[in-house]
Amino acid sequence: MIVQNPLRRCAAFGAAALLALAAGCSGGAGGEETASEDQAALTELSERLVDGEGHAYTAEYLLEGSDDALLVAVDPEAGTAAVVVGDRPSLWAGEDDADLAVWLGQELDGLLPTDDDVASWLAAAAADAAASAEFTDTTLAGELADCVDVQGAAEAPVGSFEVCVTTVGVIASITAKVGDDAFGAKLVNYHDGVDAAWLDGITGQASTSNQ
Repeated sequence: MIVQNPLRRCAAFGAAALLALAAGCSGGAGGEETASEDQAALTELSERLVDGEGHAYTAEYLLEGSDDALLVAVDPEAGTAAVVVGDRPSLWAGEDDADLAVWLGQELDGLLPTDDDVASWLAAAAADAAASAEFTDTTLAGELADCVDVQGAAEAPVGSFEVCVTTVGVIASITAKVGDDAFGAKLVNYHDGVDAAWLDGITGQASTSNQ
């Protein structure tokens, strides 16, 4: 069953989600209406992650159980990206967004799920009648984020997970168990765009994938 919490959803979600949830936030809703509202909210978060893939950003994460920080910098328009684990940078250059997504998946394997991965979990949970979802909001690294705790999704690739997504579609935190991989990451630094001078500075230290 979907967890009813319409007032909290109203406070937590931005304009796009509020439009989807307007009926439930304006009055008492039955079980079917509540399920529909939560499905809409899960779908909105999924779509936000997908839409955010064109956004240039630099995000640093604290990884649970690791002394290494994880830094992800992506600028699709410039055709550049970097992943830095501790002091080990890796760079990507190219023009194909699909190639960038594949590269990010390889570099982040076991460290952080990709936006596509989490978007697929959210979309599957939205379509899963067995899933429950509870929504909150938070601020991490100065960024507002909408959060959901999904439990009991029988048909989704990941049955239980918690994720927070910023207003521009960047993962702000994630807790999930996927096969043998346990993910726990929290955003600690963030800014829009990627500093070209910083990229130039790490180029000599990094392995580079050119597509």
